[in-house]
Amino acid sequence: MRPASNRRSRYRDPRRLVPLFVLALALVSCQGAGDSGTPGGASSYVEQGDLDALRAHGRIRILLPSQQATMLPRAGNALDLDLKLAEDLAVHLGLEAEFRVLEDRRELIAGLIDGRGDLAIARMTATAERREQISFSLPIDHVREMLVTHVDAPPIGGPEDLDGVRVSVRKSSSFYGTLNEFREDQPGLEIDTVDEHLDTEELLYRVARGELQATVADEDLLEQVRNYLPELQPALALTRARPIAWGMRPDAEQLKAAVDGFLQQWELTRHLDRVMKGDLDAIKERRVLRVLTRNNGATYFLHKGRQVGFEFELARRFARQLGCRVQVVVPPTADLLIPWLQEGRGDLIAASLTVTPERAEQVAFGRRYNEVEEMLVAHVDDPIETLDQLAGRTISVRPSSSYHQSLSRLQNELGFLIDDADEHLETEELIEQVATRSIELTVADSNILAIEQAYREDVRAVYTLGDPREIAWAVRPEDTALLAEVDRFWRQEYRGEFYNILRKRYFANTGRIARLQQARVDGALSPYDPLFRKWADEIEVDWRLLAAQAFVESEFDPGSESWAGAIGLMQVLPQTAEQVGVEGDLRDPETGIRAGALYMDFLIDRFDPSLPLADRLRFALAAYNAGLGHVLDGRRLARAKGLDPDLWFGNVEQVLPLLSRQDYANQSRYGYCRCRETLAYVRQIDDAYAAYIRETDIAGAGPSESIAASPPALVADGR
Repeated sequence: MRPASNRRSRYRDPRRLVPLFVLALALVSCQGAGDSGTPGGASSYVEQGDLDALRAHGRIRILLPSQQATMLPRAGNALDLDLKLAEDLAVHLGLEAEFRVLEDRRELIAGLIDGRGDLAIARMTATAERREQISFSLPIDHVREMLVTHVDAPPIGGPEDLDGVRVSVRKSSSFYGTLNEFREDQPGLEIDTVDEHLDTEELLYRVARGELQATVADEDLLEQVRNYLPELQPALALTRARPIAWGMRPDAEQLKAAVDGFLQQWELTRHLDRVMKGDLDAIKERRVLRVLTRNNGATYFLHKGRQVGFEFELARRFARQLGCRVQVVVPPTADLLIPWLQEGRGDLIAASLTVTPERAEQVAFGRRYNEVEEMLVAHVDDPIETLDQLAGRTISVRPSSSYHQSLSRLQNELGFLIDDADEHLETEELIEQVATRSIELTVADSNILAIEQAYREDVRAVYTLGDPREIAWAVRPEDTALLAEVDRFWRQEYRGEFYNILRKRYFANTGRIARLQQARVDGALSPYDPLFRKWADEIEVDWRLLAAQAFVESEFDPGSESWAGAIGLMQVLPQTAEQVGVEGDLRDPETGIRAGALYMDFLIDRFDPSLPLADRLRFALAAYNAGLGHVLDGRRLARAKGLDPDLWFGNVEQVLPLLSRQDYANQSRYGYCRCRETLAYVRQIDDAYAAYIRETDIAGAGPSESIAASPPALVADGR
C-alpha cells in the first residue's frame, strides 16, 4: 500500500486538464470555437511557430490557470472578460479557440516557450522580469497592487507601518517582487510564500476569515471580491497602475501584431459592452447578446462545472442563430430585471418571466413559450385544503413577483395577509422556508415546484390561484427588430425537438431515485462486479463503493443517459471522460466504469489526505454529483458558520443547501447549487454501501455499519 501523500496521479499533467467550465464557455461562442475542448477537439501537439503555423493547425491554444477556468461567469468579472475576449480574438483570427488549463501558474510562461500553448491569459502584470522571457500584448487593463488586510486590523498609513506585518503571496506572483522592493527599506516586513496552487481569491478569503494577516491583490479583483467579502479592506497601494497583458512567445511577431490590432480595436469600442441600448443590428454588430436572467434551478446555474439551465440553453441557441455569443447578466435581485433592461444593461430578459399587464406597460413581451400555474405552497402537514381557509393566514412572496400581483387581487375577498419577502430570495428559497416552517405559506410557479418536489417531500401544492399564466422573453419596447426575431425563434422552436428535450430535462424529470433495492445476480451485486473490482483496485477504494455509486447513478443500466448528458453506469459526461484520459463509448460497461473510477480518483486527490478518510470520500462523492467548486464553497461556508469544514455529516452537509439561497449564492465563488440533491446522493450511496457490505458478508462489518461506521472496509488496505 502506497502512502496517500505519494499516490500516483494520472491527471496532474496540466496539458490533460480541461475543466468543464472552459468547455461550456467554448460552447457559448457562436462561430467555430463552439467545438473547442469537446471530445476529439483537443490536441496535444507542440508548436513553437508564429501565426502562420497556428493557421496551419487551424487553432490557437490559450493557456490559463485552473482557478480562472472554474469561476461562475458574472457580468463585470475581469477574469470572465479575459475568457470572452480571447474567444472573440479566435473568431477575429479565423481560428478555433482551444483552452488549455494549467494547475500551476508558474507553468504559464514555460508552456508558451516550450510550445504547449500560443497565448497566456492570466491577468498577468507585464513586469520587466517577465518581459525578458516572453512578449506581451498591448495592455488590456492597468491596475494597482493593493495590500489587503481585515477591516478590524490596525490601519496602515504608509510604508513605515509595514514593520511586523506578515504578508502571504505566491512566490511566482509579481506581488512577491513588489514586497521585496519594500523590504529593502522596511526589513521588518515579513513575506510568507504560500502554495502555488492557491490563487489570489483564496488568499483574500483566508484574510477575511482571519487565517492570514495580509495579502496583495490587484485592485480590480479586490473590488469584485469585496462584494461578497466585506471583511476585507485595501490597506495600502503598493504600486502605481501597472499594465495587465496577454503573454506570447517572444519570436511570435505576426501573432503579436494581430493580437495588438485586435486589442486596439477592442479598446476603441469597449465602451459598447457596458450600459447601452440598441436593436438587432447593434447586437449583431458587436456579436454579443446580453441576457438578463436569474441564478436558480429553473433558469441558469453551474452543474458539474457546466453552465446549464432551461433559459440559458434556449438563449444560447437563439444567440447562435443570430451569429452571437451569450453574455449572462445576473442582477443582484429579481426586481432589477426590468430596470436593468430599460437602462441598457442587457438586451433580453430570459428568466421565466410571467406576462402581466403591469409588466407589459414597461417591456415588450415576445411569443409565449411556456404556461405555468401559480400554486399556493404549504408544509406537507399544514391542514389547509382550500382558498376559503386562508383568512388570517400569512403568505410570503417578493413584492416584484407576479405572485404578489395575483395575491393583491384576492386579498380583500379571502382575508389573508401578504408578507413582502426580501427581493434577494428566489422562489426556491421561500419554498425552503415553508418546509422549515420559517414562514407559513408561499406561491410558486408549477414548474419550479415540480423541480423542488423531485427531491423533497416536506411541501405540497394546496391550490391553484387562477388560470395558467404565460411565460415569455422580454425586450425594450423600441427594439422592434429584436422582438420580431424573438417571435420568429419561438415560432420555429416552440414544442420542437430541442425545446421538448430541454423541457423534459429540466421540468419533467421529477421522479425520485428508486429505493435502494437490488437483488443478487448469481450471488453477485451486479453483472459488472468483476469490473468494479478491477477499477476499484486500480484507484485503491473498496469495489462495493463503486458498485453503490453506480447503482445510485444508473441502477446498473449501462445505456442510461441523464438530463445533463451524462452517460453509462457511472453517469460520466463525455468532457469529464476526456479530462481523465478515457476515450471510447461510455455505454460500454468497462469504459464507463473506468471513466467514473478515474474521475473519483481525481476528485479524492483534490482533498487533503489528512482529512478523516470517510469524510474525504464523502466530499469526493459530493463533488462527483454537484461539482468540486460547490463543495469547496460549502467547506468555506461551514468554516464561516463555526462548523468543522473537514467533516461531512452535521457540518458541511448542514450548510451546503444554503447555496441554493440567493444571498449565499451571491457571496460564493461558484454561485447557485441545487445541493439538496447532493445530500440525498451521498446518503443513498452510504446506505447502498452498507447494504452491499452486509450482502457480501465481510467479516467485521456489522449489519448497521456504513461509510461512517466502518471506514477500514471502505478502501483496500485502508487507502
